[in-house]
Amino acid sequence: MLGISELRNKLTQVFSENQAEVLFELVALIYEQVMKAMDLSEVKAVIKELAEAQRRTEERLISFERATDENFNKVWTAIGELTNKVNQLAEAQRRTEERLSEFEKRTEESFARVWEVIERLTVRVDNLTVRLDKLTERVDQLAEAQRRTEERLNQLTLRVDELTERLNQLAEAQRDMAEKMSKLIDAQMQLEDSLAKLLGRMKTTEERIEWIFSSIGFTIEDKSLKALPELLKREGITVEGNLIRRYYKIGDEYNQLNIYGWGRKDGEKILILGEIKTRASKKEINEFIKLADKVKKSEGNPNVFLVFVAYDYRPEIEEYLKEKGIKYFWSYEIS
Repeated sequence: MLGISELRNKLTQVFSENQAEVLFELVALIYEQVMKAMDLSEVKAVIKELAEAQRRTEERLISFERATDENFNKVWTAIGELTNKVNQLAEAQRRTEERLSEFEKRTEESFARVWEVIERLTVRVDNLTVRLDKLTERVDQLAEAQRRTEERLNQLTLRVDELTERLNQLAEAQRDMAEKMSKLIDAQMQLEDSLAKLLGRMKTTEERIEWIFSSIGFTIEDKSLKALPELLKREGITVEGNLIRRYYKIGDEYNQLNIYGWGRKDGEKILILGEIKTRASKKEINEFIKLADKVKKSEGNPNVFLVFVAYDYRPEIEEYLKEKGIKYFWSYEIS
């Protein structure tokens, strides 16, 4: 039979302290009531039943704890396996995204090349269409000419007899023609000799004209190098040293700069680059801009002032120079 203290200890092992205390008080109360209503043997039987119920409760609790631990172990094992699978899926997803990005890049490049080829083919097809239209027009013209030729052939057929009679006359005339042709060939040879001499004189004239234009260009160039410092003052630029004509080496190639020098504007150092032409063109302006960009990069990307001097500017060329931000002067301004 359990004592009072032993009963209290048993209850404390199974329940919390407060619960055990309440149960202990309840059991004590029941015990008191039972003792009043029952004899001692009945009390012992009740306590025995309570002890047996307590034992079964402890066994069930131990079994529950063991099953809980096993279930938690299975859960943690499953979580670990699931985590590995998730990591594997994440890695597979990353590789898939990389392959997709590479595929998109290759696809974009392929499409770019395809569209480029399509554009070239479109241009060729358009050109062929134009040529085909012209060819069709020529075929129509030839068909019309063929029709007219057939009509004339019918007319000529009617005149065959007349022509036959004239053949003898033509044969005689042919002999006269051969003599005249011989004289004509001689005259042709003399004409070719005269033409060759004329072409030689024209070539000499072209060379002299080219030399004259070059002389004009060099004259403008020499005057520009002397006059530009004063003109550039109007633009707020003070030339330091002299403006010179220079062959500038870029890579393995030497490029001629008609105007090269340094100056200052608003206290900052500025590179002055210029081109001098007899008559300016958009092509020459674009070539000058490309050369100026290379020189600027070679000099360490300083501020650059571009200037153009020419004998003549067409209105559209003036607009183009303004659009490109290039200061230009007429040759008469530097005389």
